[in-house]
Amino acid sequence: MIRMIVPGLILGMCLLHSGSIEAQAADFPVLQGSYLGQDPPGRTARIFAPGIVSVERFSTFICIFTPDGRECFFDWHGDDEYPRGAVLTTRIENGVWIEPEIADLFSGFGDVFLPTLSPDGRYWFFTSPSLPVPEEVGGRIPMFFMERTQSDWTTPAWFADAIHASATLDGTVYINSGRPLMPGHPFERVVELYDAFPFDIGHSVISPDGSYLIFDNSDLPRVGDCRLFVIFNDDGDWSDPVSLGDHIQQHAFCAWISADGKYLFFHSRDTAKGNIYWISTDIIADIRTGR
Repeated sequence: MIRMIVPGLILGMCLLHSGSIEAQAADFPVLQGSYLGQDPPGRTARIFAPGIVSVERFSTFICIFTPDGRECFFDWHGDDEYPRGAVLTTRIENGVWIEPEIADLFSGFGDVFLPTLSPDGRYWFFTSPSLPVPEEVGGRIPMFFMERTQSDWTTPAWFADAIHASATLDGTVYINSGRPLMPGHPFERVVELYDAFPFDIGHSVISPDGSYLIFDNSDLPRVGDCRLFVIFNDDGDWSDPVSLGDHIQQHAFCAWISADGKYLFFHSRDTAKGNIYWISTDIIADIRTGR
């Protein structure tokens, strides 16, 4: 038997749904090249794709590229047009990036929150209160996953009571749940972060090679307004957390690491809405070597 999770039970979450989208501009710019043709950042964070992904009218929390770099997924939240949010996508067609549109991949699943993609492109993880969960499952934040097949994606399957998951290239999944996981799940190894640290590991994301983990925290001593921290993995022994505030001056949280490991994307509430910024992961190497 299954039961439906009531959407109102997830408090304080910006929920996503599919819907129609207005044209951004009469003439969408011609964008060619990697990462929407944007000039790559160095060790100084810069806003990502202003007017295209980061738009003044909406809050944007995620920006995820597929491993081949040919498609980008992001979200828009707005009090007027998208009060519950929308997941959008843009992709390369005929050598150029198309104007963003509602992502068909998630459009049939009702409310979708913070989708994340494994760095090999095999699994999507996302939270949705609109999909059915097993009768015996408790909690209020149902996470699902989909697996890539040769032709399509599998039907979403319930995985855990959690809000965020990430994975390494070797297939290890990192999750902060603290509750039982799906029996017989297909993942070879799952690392549960909930009881592993004496502090909150919010929106945690593991690097593709598993060498470090980025998370946000409001309670640890931090530098400036940046809520992002990094811990390093040495054969399962984790370092003490280090604030990224010496390198990121924005009010940053909810980060994501590109599949190639080169860039860190994050949400910054630098405006009333909030935008996506990106920065080179060279700053992580600098922290690790003490530079």
